Amino acid sequence: MMTDSVDPSASFARRYRLPIALGVLVLVACIVVLRLLLNYFGEQPIVEPYKSYIERLAGASPEARSELQRYLAASGRDSVASQDFLPLCSTMLRQARAQGVQVVREILVLCEVRPNPK
Repeated sequence: MMTDSVDPSASFARRYRLPIALGVLVLVACIVVLRLLLNYFGEQPIVEPYKSYIERLAGASPEARSELQRYLAASGRDSVASQDFLPLCSTMLRQARAQGVQVVREILVLCEVRPNPK
């Protein structure tokens, strides 16, 4: 007596292993490219008007100027990196306000650290 043997169909993972592998590879490549781009753009120097804000803060307060000089010396750069702008600006703003320097409203709006609404 002969029985018909039925081949079980291939599993989903076995059937689509190549597209799944390619999809994972593309996803990983996208994440790597995104990270490289974020690092690249974060290291770019700040541009106007942000550069003038930092210069005006440094010109108004000796403590803020010394903070800027410390940053430039520690980073080995001749300008502020865009990723470091907000922390540096808020530190310089805090130092300038502690010395009683009147700061222009546009710098206040830009550099003040506000709590994150969650």
